[in-house]
Amino acid sequence: MEKNKLIIFAKQPKMGKVKTRLAASIGEEKTLKIYLELLAITKSVTSTLEVDRIVFWDHLTDDLSQEFEFGYQNRIQKIGDLGFKMEAAFQKEFQSGAKKIIIIGTDCPFLTKEILQNAFVILDHSDFVLGPALDGGYYLLGMKEFSSFVFHSIPWSTEQVLPLTIDFIQNNNKTVTLLESLCDIDDIDDLKFWKGQI
Repeated sequence: MEKNKLIIFAKQPKMGKVKTRLAASIGEEKTLKIYLELLAITKSVTSTLEVDRIVFWDHLTDDLSQEFEFGYQNRIQKIGDLGFKMEAAFQKEFQSGAKKIIIIGTDCPFLTKEILQNAFVILDHSDFVLGPALDGGYYLLGMKEFSSFVFHSIPWSTEQVLPLTIDFIQNNNKTVTLLESLCDIDDIDDLKFWKGQI
């Protein structure tokens, strides 16, 4: 049976291995707590979605994070840049019979279940759906058939990610719908924006 799938890209919550830009400002211990909070928010937002939920971790460990223990499948990301990792994940899930696939990370505390549900609905009439991040990237990417071109020749972690992705989609004569813009948590300014300190 064809199913809708949600891919979640996550890092194991290890001291000094997550949110390094943020850690440079507030220290590794506080950063780990923030990351665990972001994981919990992602779990809360996604746990009742009526789709297959697959967490692709940067690596698997014996003490796997308990945030996604029940109702989630756990896999491991391929080795390579972000584009290669996402491409491999999409390809794998489409090959297993997925109808629509959306990918998110664990960096956006403003993401809601309603936004995710709407993104899946949009794919009924649009080839792609993108959730723009305020830093020029995206917090969500969805498609209804495997298209590898959105993962190639993208300078990841730059403000060019979103506009280049849109260009590639349109240049391939595909349609794209944009969701509302949200803030990812990458550095101290993002954290202040989230916590309402500015």
